[in-house]
Amino acid sequence: MARVVLSFDAWKPGNVRPATVEVPVDIIEAVESPQLTATLKGHEEAVRRVAWAPDGKTLASLASPSTVKLWDLARRSERNAIQGDLGESFDLSFTRDGKTLALGHWKNDKAGTTGGISLWDAATGRRKGLLRHTPSRGVTALVLSPDGKTLAASEGWKEEARGPYRRCVTLWDVASGKMQASLPLDNWSTLVFSPDGKVLALAHYTLKDNRVDGIEVRRRDVTTGKELAALPNTVSKQPLNCLAFAPDGRTLAGADYDGNILLWDTASGKVRVAPKQEERRSIASLAFAPDGRTLATAVGDRPGRDHEPGLIVLWDVATGRRRLTLTGHTNAVQSVAFSPDGKLLASGGADRTVRLWNVASLPETTETSGR
Repeated sequence: MARVVLSFDAWKPGNVRPATVEVPVDIIEAVESPQLTATLKGHEEAVRRVAWAPDGKTLASLASPSTVKLWDLARRSERNAIQGDLGESFDLSFTRDGKTLALGHWKNDKAGTTGGISLWDAATGRRKGLLRHTPSRGVTALVLSPDGKTLAASEGWKEEARGPYRRCVTLWDVASGKMQASLPLDNWSTLVFSPDGKVLALAHYTLKDNRVDGIEVRRRDVTTGKELAALPNTVSKQPLNCLAFAPDGRTLAGADYDGNILLWDTASGKVRVAPKQEERRSIASLAFAPDGRTLATAVGDRPGRDHEPGLIVLWDVATGRRRLTLTGHTNAVQSVAFSPDGKLLASGGADRTVRLWNVASLPETTETSGR
């Protein structure tokens, strides 16, 4: 309980006496798991994304509106920062050599929807390129192919000031900065490349009477441009908001804000296992460990609640059972990413922190009860 002094003397001098009221204050605390090795602070807003450089020595974190911090992992300190100038940013990705960071932008103003994909020098923090249409379009998500040559981006724009939003997925050639292809898809939510770079998977949904009527994952062979068999979804009632391929490409994981997790066998197209996050807590991000045995999920709030400690749940991919739950974030966890060697897990949260977890040795036994 906090005591707050209220005074209206400035409004009506001498007519109103100062008053004191008691205001209930909730202080959110979270028990820190022993696996927590570092908490990196410096962002002023929620951390939306974390991404590792391929050499594992640098970690990038993105916070609203378009602020990226590059962290030196050896020193556990900030090395430099990038401040985007094209509007809000929601996604980022390192190129294969780790020298360039791609950042998507979205901005609504009197000129309409603007934005693009800016390319930044990771060493100096200076912008060195810009991929955008004329007129420009906003970018809400992007993913780089494993070979670093192609960048897929979700784009939205209005052709007329009062017209409807249009959406598509654009494939960009990173070297030339030119568009390779445009996929006109309206109702889709997230995308990911397969480990070999040949398949682009997109979470798609259909609407009926302005309600979600069907959800599936569509796949496109980017080398031939042909559509592959879609992966069905009979579990989720909400659009999938994150996808992740296992390193061997044989399993694709998806999750939604209702806490549903699905793991498809990409060869058969069937759901192999569907673990459930208890209490319908939202899931904002997925990441496979490099060995493919563990899936990390970034867990947020329960329906009707907010500002509660977030969780990171590590799942056994083969059985769909929990291996370990990591605690320490004081608000929703929004992004997770394994280091290239699999020894560390990075997470970003709505508590404005980036946290590093030691996952080099995980228990073989699974948790028997959820949190």
